[in-house]
Amino acid sequence: MKKVLIIGDYSNSSWHPLRGVDDEIKRILDGFEVTVTEDYPYLKLEDMQKYDLIVNYADALGRRAGSDFAGALLGYVAAGGALLTLHNGIIARNIPELEQLVGATFTGHPPHEVLEYVYANGHPIMKAVSPFSIDEEPYMFEIHSHARVNILMDYVYKGEKYPAAWVRGYGKGRSCYLSMGHEPASFENEGFAVLIKRSALWCVGELPVIQ
Repeated sequence: MKKVLIIGDYSNSSWHPLRGVDDEIKRILDGFEVTVTEDYPYLKLEDMQKYDLIVNYADALGRRAGSDFAGALLGYVAAGGALLTLHNGIIARNIPELEQLVGATFTGHPPHEVLEYVYANGHPIMKAVSPFSIDEEPYMFEIHSHARVNILMDYVYKGEKYPAAWVRGYGKGRSCYLSMGHEPASFENEGFAVLIKRSALWCVGELPVIQ
């Protein structure tokens, strides 16, 4: 059974507490052995290497984590590990090296509203995912020109399409980012749940590894 470590914040969260979200991710990742921790700032490379996949829902990366954590996570993925970053996990102010793993910089978001999420391409992850709508924060990004991300889904905001989910390779490892997940209710959406599960399967090599 593949092992998954979910990282996030309970008492240290400002906007996106892990409580409630943790149970939803566990439910979605049925068939994985899931561990949850908010002590992620103290993880070392050897701790991370015990897991096949790290799911990042951390809300306080910029306040709690530092260069030691960043170096360990970069080393973990580069050596063949897998990282699935959800929603707020991309926000790593003061630790820009962590943005390398995702391939983009978070630039902000307008107020949340019901957003439509649509196909961007036919990646293997998407073969069982249907378009869906959720009341979500329309996260916006500057995608790094050198990252070579493969966009899976876009969201529609005021008539325009914006990147919503993508994958990329990093060294020998795999990285996936899904911009949805503002609150536990988001994870109850069937389309999003299927996207999470298939993204996790791709990350651990159980779907064709197309980057």
